Amino acid sequence: MNRLERQLERALETLGLKVNKEQRSKLLQYIGLLLAGLQRQRLVGEKDGAAFIEKQLVDVLYPFKLMGAPPPGRRRLLDLGTGAGLPGIPLKICFPELELTLLDANRRKINFNRRVAAELGLPGVHFLPGRAEKWGRHPDYREQFDCAVSRAVARAAVLAELALPLVQVGGVLVMYKGKQGLQEIEEAGTAIRLCGGRLERSWCYQLPTGEKRTLFRIVKDEQTPPGYPRRSGKPAQRPLGG
Repeated sequence: MNRLERQLERALETLGLKVNKEQRSKLLQYIGLLLAGLQRQRLVGEKDGAAFIEKQLVDVLYPFKLMGAPPPGRRRLLDLGTGAGLPGIPLKICFPELELTLLDANRRKINFNRRVAAELGLPGVHFLPGRAEKWGRHPDYREQFDCAVSRAVARAAVLAELALPLVQVGGVLVMYKGKQGLQEIEEAGTAIRLCGGRLERSWCYQLPTGEKRTLFRIVKDEQTPPGYPRRSGKPAQRPLGG
């Protein structure tokens, strides 16, 4: 076992995640693809696998140390603003029964994730290139997901309007935020309520690097009114609640 494999083992033990040898291999393969910078674009800030595990991988998997694994059975998971596949791809590797959809406005990043899914042999991964405002109004996707996750995409008030229309009633939105998350979620109260959601719980935690993070679990109690999300660009320009 090399240094990177040992570090991955320690990270998974810290998170309490039990994954098999094939899943560990796929996580390492995914890290390799990211660091190689496929399509000649810098996909993550870290330049080595050890830093990526400490700062990125632990962060994207941490919710399941706090909330537990997803319920068994087919669950439709949306990763909104996935970028290089975070957190969606690691979640799919660790919980292969998830039906994963990756949404991003950057088509090159969607194409990168297509290649990752193919090279890692991940079934049940779907891709939505384009803006969330568009897909949130599409009848095939509106209120169709059991869970939406989003990390480092937009402020909480904007994200609530983009994501909650895609989550079914009874489903959840999980927001990954930085140390300013508590301030953001307070500002987002109106947007969450108008889009049918309710903040159920929040957590503060710290990465192995010492960086502080916040996590929010928002439950969808009611259908989102037909006026949301507003047209492309409007949620970011004029967040609900001002």
